Amino acid sequence: MSVCFSGAYTDSELARKVYKFFESKYTFMAYYVVEIYHCDLTDDNVKGWQEKNDEEFLLHIDANLDEDEYIKTILHELVHCVQDIEGLSDNNARENQAYKFSLGFMVGVSQTEASKVSL
Repeated sequence: MSVCFSGAYTDSELARKVYKFFESKYTFMAYYVVEIYHCDLTDDNVKGWQEKNDEEFLLHIDANLDEDEYIKTILHELVHCVQDIEGLSDNNARENQAYKFSLGFMVGVSQTEASKVSL
């Protein structure tokens, strides 16, 4: 697992647990570097966005989200990483799939009651 955290958010443990949960579903993510950068995205009117640079990904995540939105946003942006790796480039398909998958993962997380402690 190559994940690191930066920015304004101080509790990286939740982000680490979300990433670990996601990586358990997409084990090939262990071969990539993911940085989760916490910042204020209020002016951008988004909750998060993702960039790819070779084998590295940078996820910008709004540091002002409540816990459920925070988890869902990280999962959504991580799905975009998988889409880049798999070569999915159609923007509408990317957003539809990321939305669907992140909600599905949230249901799975909720069913195991793992969102707060033990993803």
